[in-house]
Amino acid sequence: MSDDADSVIDAVAALRAAGIAVAPIGEELERWRIGDLIFSDAELLRLAESRGLMEACDD
Repeated sequence: MSDDADSVIDAVAALRAAGIAVAPIGEELERWRIGDLIFSDAELLRLAESRGLMEACDD
């Protein structure tokens, strides 16, 4: 698993710990559903970072 994938899994865990229901879409885990919205990996990371749930990843 790459560092990027680890960061996405960390973001999912942080969002879920904050009470946000995050569900993967598809088998490759490249899209995520939160409510009626669909997020890419990068968008999911930015969401978790913007909420202060994890520190910004250096790309």
